[in-house]
Amino acid sequence: MLRIDRLRLSLPAGFERRAGRIARLLGDELAALPLAAGEVRLDRLALPPVDVARGASDRQVAGAVAAAVAAGLNPGRGGGQP
Repeated sequence: MLRIDRLRLSLPAGFERRAGRIARLLGDELAALPLAAGEVRLDRLALPPVDVARGASDRQVAGAVAAAVAAGLNPGRGGGQP
């Protein structure tokens, strides 16, 4: 189970009306992440900017961010910080 106490998502200008839907879809994507057994506690997980195509759908944006989170949570599999 993944629990996030606080999430700060910064989106580029022009995404203001899409932010709510992207955040909800991101929650769905994160809930579906396969997690390793055991517990990992992080005070903070900072991700680098996530690049998506200009015409990416809200679901594609959420999926790209979720993939970056997964990489950050699984540093042994090519992810970021522990």
